[in-house]
Amino acid sequence: MIYLKKFSFPSLTEEVKFMHPGESKLDEDADLRPLYHTGSFYPFNVLPYVKLKEIEFDSVTIFYGENGCGKTTALNIIAEKLHLKRDSLFNSGRFLNDYLDMCAYNEADFREYAQFFNHNSRIITSDDVFDYSMKKREFNRQLFSKTLDVNEEYWKIRGGSPYLQSLEDYERWHTRNEVLKSKSAFLRKRLEREKEENSNGETAMLYFIKQMENEGLYLLDEPENSLSIENQMKLAEYIESSARFFNYQFIIATHSPIFLSIPKARICNLDDESKIVDSWAKLKSVRLMFGLFMDHKDEFE
Repeated sequence: MIYLKKFSFPSLTEEVKFMHPGESKLDEDADLRPLYHTGSFYPFNVLPYVKLKEIEFDSVTIFYGENGCGKTTALNIIAEKLHLKRDSLFNSGRFLNDYLDMCAYNEADFREYAQFFNHNSRIITSDDVFDYSMKKREFNRQLFSKTLDVNEEYWKIRGGSPYLQSLEDYERWHTRNEVLKSKSAFLRKRLEREKEENSNGETAMLYFIKQMENEGLYLLDEPENSLSIENQMKLAEYIESSARFFNYQFIIATHSPIFLSIPKARICNLDDESKIVDSWAKLKSVRLMFGLFMDHKDEFE
């Protein structure tokens, strides 16, 4: 399934016109804010330099390039334009909405897929995975602290008087009887279950699968972060199978050979004027990795 068929970004000419308005008498209605702005124009001044103007998507499309080439920016722009769900905030910049107004996609035939975008589709970033892992650890840390308090409460109640002095003591008497029956039941009633902790890689893998369990459009920003080679291969297989046999579409920003090797993936090489490559094996990072193994091939025999 291909929900998003094409997406266009503003050209260099359009960006320059926005950032340098009012320089002509004919341009009296220009937005003059950029003239007085001294900070960053992000997300302007990024994608025109890799000549990313328009891209057509397949069921699996990959933005490839070295650090700083703009692949994450492109992914975030698409996510914001489509109003996709996200867990971590996007550092958008002052002129984000102006930039989004200059972007376009196949909106006319896109509405029929709205049910997927309202419930399932999302962008998943490295920050999302990291925050998920940290929140789980923080939850368990707070739970441990609360366990100490509840345990102290248990012994205080257990050591209390078994006798009723007045009607006001009935609740205390009832609680003490509960304590004497079962300490574990007393603790379970007052404490949430501890969340199972895994390694960073295992936690990341579980997070990806959980977030992508339903059909839809998913944007993944460098999913290789926090994943071992083995887990990268498992996630790549999951992506390939989901796109092939179910109604999934993926747009991925990566320079990992594992994800670049997904069969029939459409690869946009931002390092080479955003050209679509016909083979992942021609990409620089893949060739470097291949050369490394060839230099050490005797060690594998």
